Amino acid sequence: MFASNKKNKLDFRPDLQGLRAISIALVVLGHAGFSFMPGGFVGVDVFFVLSGFLITSLLVKEINSTGSIDFMRFYARRFKRLLPALAVMLVGSFAVGLSVLSVWEVKSQLASSSYAALWLSNIYFAFSQVDYFNELAKHDLFIHTWTLGVEEQFYFLWPLLLLIIFKFSQKNVTDEQATAQTIFIGISLLFFTSLALSLYWSMQAPKLAFYLMPTRIWQFALGGIIYLKFTAIKKRNGHINIVVNYALLALGLCFIVISALLLTADNVYPGVWALIPTAGAALVIVSGHRLQHKSNLLSHPVLVWLGDRSYSLYLWHWPIFAIGFSLGFKDQLFPIMFMILLSILMAILSYRLIELPFWRGRWSGVKAARIILLSILVMLATSFVFNNKLSSLPEHNINKALSFPKHNMNKALSQQWRADLPIIYRMPCDAWYANSEVQPCVFGDESAAKTVVLLGDSIGAQWFSVLPELFPTPEWRIIVYTKSSCPIVDEDYFYQRIKKIYQVCSDWRAKVITRLKIIKPDIIIMGSGANKYFTAEQWITGSEKIFKSLSQVSRNVFVIPGTPSLGFDGPSCVTRNLSPDGRVNLDGCKVANRLKHVDLVSNYLHRAASLFENVNVIDLNDLVCPDGVCNAISENGVVVFRDSQHLTDSFVKQQIPEIKKRLNKYLMKNE
Repeated sequence: MFASNKKNKLDFRPDLQGLRAISIALVVLGHAGFSFMPGGFVGVDVFFVLSGFLITSLLVKEINSTGSIDFMRFYARRFKRLLPALAVMLVGSFAVGLSVLSVWEVKSQLASSSYAALWLSNIYFAFSQVDYFNELAKHDLFIHTWTLGVEEQFYFLWPLLLLIIFKFSQKNVTDEQATAQTIFIGISLLFFTSLALSLYWSMQAPKLAFYLMPTRIWQFALGGIIYLKFTAIKKRNGHINIVVNYALLALGLCFIVISALLLTADNVYPGVWALIPTAGAALVIVSGHRLQHKSNLLSHPVLVWLGDRSYSLYLWHWPIFAIGFSLGFKDQLFPIMFMILLSILMAILSYRLIELPFWRGRWSGVKAARIILLSILVMLATSFVFNNKLSSLPEHNINKALSFPKHNMNKALSQQWRADLPIIYRMPCDAWYANSEVQPCVFGDESAAKTVVLLGDSIGAQWFSVLPELFPTPEWRIIVYTKSSCPIVDEDYFYQRIKKIYQVCSDWRAKVITRLKIIKPDIIIMGSGANKYFTAEQWITGSEKIFKSLSQVSRNVFVIPGTPSLGFDGPSCVTRNLSPDGRVNLDGCKVANRLKHVDLVSNYLHRAASLFENVNVIDLNDLVCPDGVCNAISENGVVVFRDSQHLTDSFVKQQIPEIKKRLNKYLMKNE
């Protein structure tokens, strides 16, 4: 992926190292969170094309000269080049994580680290809850190793495929050019098959399309096609006009950089969008054969220097960022610049002390069989340590009483804070994005005199425990309609997790409103997250349409605006600030200025609700973030957030008296 071979000086192209430098810079800037570089992830696509070009050239030359491939030697070189630095990064990141993060945060990385040690993390992430673009990914130290999994799986498969193609048609091959043509046809078929699968899965199963090798191998294949056709062009025509080469270089770089500047997590990716940076990489590679050395911008010594260290920089930058983000250093310029500089320093050390000794130092002469055996042992041992030994790390006893400066002792939660959920989470109320079927959770008798409905996504559902206290049985029947990530706004919503319009949500919402017209509940309490990507106009008009429908079926409609996001994981922060004697630093998990966006959305909801006499907005965010300051733990020792945005059920229950006052004020007014 990031490897180069300078031993053969005739084949070495410094411009390709420069292209690596551009690519790793895009990745690092994108991961750093700079708003001007939302699509920095396209740098990985460039690496894939580069790898396809270089590995195909290496293997085709070997086939032409020997009629076969020395698999032991090939795999040994890959292991020797990539595994040592990877193993050190995994162990080093884990060690640092243990010293600065909570044990829970570190233990949550065990699965990904185990798979990363075996170069299988892309498969793990494809079937896990961690989406490359969601909040969970920002705290996984090893999410970036998915690319190494794809890369190594390509390394394992590619020589086998090329040799099979060559041997299958060997009877019809008479010279080197015919060999190249035969392999070209085989690779082209693979290119189109993989591309078709990638386009299809990008729409139907975007996570699989993003992470898995079969939907990425078309990019490697394109690199191979470039090598084979480029060789043929040189033999027939000598060279392409140098002006054309400059034009190809400029166009290719534009494709890559523009993709990094304009693509975002909302784009279906890879999909058709991946064609742009992939084509850009192809154009740059093609252009470089006549623009080497001083005449090629990409051959500048600084870029070549950075390109040489791109693998180590890729390995180390993300764990440094992830730890920094987990500690709250996100969207802050100076901490981010420090993390970038630290990443470069680690890359320099890794390249000098780990990569070079195994690549060209004393270990470079070890026999292939020994290298492969040792590598397999290292991979298995690393995975075993992560998966078996570290899983027994002790955690803080969260049942221990917490003591606070200037406060009395308070009993801590008796369960994991993340599992501090309302009872409806143990019931089949929510099918999420699986289907649009309405699955209400009902409490109380159908013959009850009055009915109250809770309607919303997971942000609305977090307030459930208020209802049984305010509307007790047998007088009241409680009905819950909830669907995660489904805003109660009558607008099309592009759900980033599934990379398409959340039609299941729209259909479900319409079905629920149809049911409410039949039930005609006495009270409807609704709420949904404020972090949805709607314009101001969409928030207002979409809410107006919902409020109009609800106001026609119920005498009292109460709207609870979405809660603010902490910007970090609440329980992890509290655990990090929990000393062995049970004392918590109350200031360690505070964050100000988190209400700006939710206040805007609250204003939109107020504007929409003002058109309807029986629709009222009950803003509870002053309870969640008193005086505009959010904290993961309250002054009286209750953990407020069970993640970065959702409230613990214990905290919600503590707010019942105040919520009851606010609701009663409107209920008495409407009687």
